[in-house]
Amino acid sequence: MRGEKRWGKLTNMEQENLVRARSHEQKLKRRADILDAARELYLEGDGTLPSAAEVARKANLAKGTLYLYFSSKEALFLEVLRHFQKGWFENNLDVIDQEALRRPEERDSTRVAREFVQYLVKNEKFLYLASLSQGVLESGSDDEMVVGHRRFLASMVKRTADALAELYEITPDDASKLMRSSYALVIGLWQMSQLPDRVKKLMEQNALTNLIIDFEEAAEEAVVSYWQVAAPGMKCREMMRRAASGEC
Repeated sequence: MRGEKRWGKLTNMEQENLVRARSHEQKLKRRADILDAARELYLEGDGTLPSAAEVARKANLAKGTLYLYFSSKEALFLEVLRHFQKGWFENNLDVIDQEALRRPEERDSTRVAREFVQYLVKNEKFLYLASLSQGVLESGSDDEMVVGHRRFLASMVKRTADALAELYEITPDDASKLMRSSYALVIGLWQMSQLPDRVKKLMEQNALTNLIIDFEEAAEEAVVSYWQVAAPGMKCREMMRRAASGEC
């Protein structure tokens, strides 16, 4: 009978489902290709955002096709930013997991804080993109993309905060605040350290070098210091560890 499954053949419904599945897979692949092209162009460039036309050309697509997957260039690079942020959060969770393998008296919150900062220091282009997040990327993105991005951040902050809270016996709220403020500290210091060559030279010529920020040094010092005073439970555990090891 028509429409029934026969040996070695597919019914009409199964054929339609297969076409839909292939079409869905193709759409996912095309979207991934656009993201890969945008990320590669951004990393190869001087820190400025590539144009939509450049991304489309890199992905071997028409410019109009790109807008079928992303409502704007800003929405596209907000998704690229999420890729970088995911890498940072996953690195943080790996660091916490490694620290959890140590005996309680050997755990060092300063080491964890430094690892958090070092990932960002080594990925400075990520910081430029992060600095554009609210004023440029989210402002130029559709509501669905913005809400999705914020939910992603909330989820990853919670996962990391829960892991920190378990490791150092601080409250999840304190750990969440620690993560958010540390991230903001690093981005703020990075922005302040990005002086145009002309301005930096003028400062050096006029004995104003004390206003020139060494980003890596300042970021590590700021985050480590903040961790030492912002989380009482962590500080208490750290003092016990140092006392046990004869450091104080």
